Amino acid sequence: MNAQISKLAYCAFALLLCLICSDLHTPVMAQKQAASDKPWRELVSSEGRFRVLLPDTPNEMFMPINTQFIQTDVRVFAVRSAVAFYAVVFGDFTTETPNAETLRAAFDNGRDRAISEGKLILISEKDISTAKAPAREYVMDDGAFVFRTRVYFVKGRMYQTVFGGPGLRGMAAPLVQYYDGLAAKFLNSFKIEG
Repeated sequence: MNAQISKLAYCAFALLLCLICSDLHTPVMAQKQAASDKPWRELVSSEGRFRVLLPDTPNEMFMPINTQFIQTDVRVFAVRSAVAFYAVVFGDFTTETPNAETLRAAFDNGRDRAISEGKLILISEKDISTAKAPAREYVMDDGAFVFRTRVYFVKGRMYQTVFGGPGLRGMAAPLVQYYDGLAAKFLNSFKIEG
């Protein structure tokens, strides 16, 4: 079971971050506050058993994971705007509930593999677990963009939320507050149901 958790945690985490990194290195990220007259919408996924606020209608993708230990589809809901990237990923991968130590090792493994490629630098990491959901928050930098991601494990399902925005070094304080606000609005709105 440890191998299954490690493999999926790595796949979901590393695969999504690679997708994001390659997608964001196009010149659409503006380092200025964009006026947004569109209200954010709540995405409610009955199949995913979650809800989250997004600034636009997400694109939905399925990413198959076929490894020696896991064969499943991971579902991705993603929005790419002129100023940021937002994504929610989830996938089922086990029928057994692993213990806390196994999940801690899986989170560590996913983080280590994601940064082992040398493209991402870990800025910070925080345990955000609750009594119902083991969870971890990571902030990573690839030199151009900062990714704030949270990974949760609930009832045999791994969830990941990702916010990607421009690097904040050297940015004026009002813009830093703007991007911090966008990240908080998205990441804090994510709720797992049932």
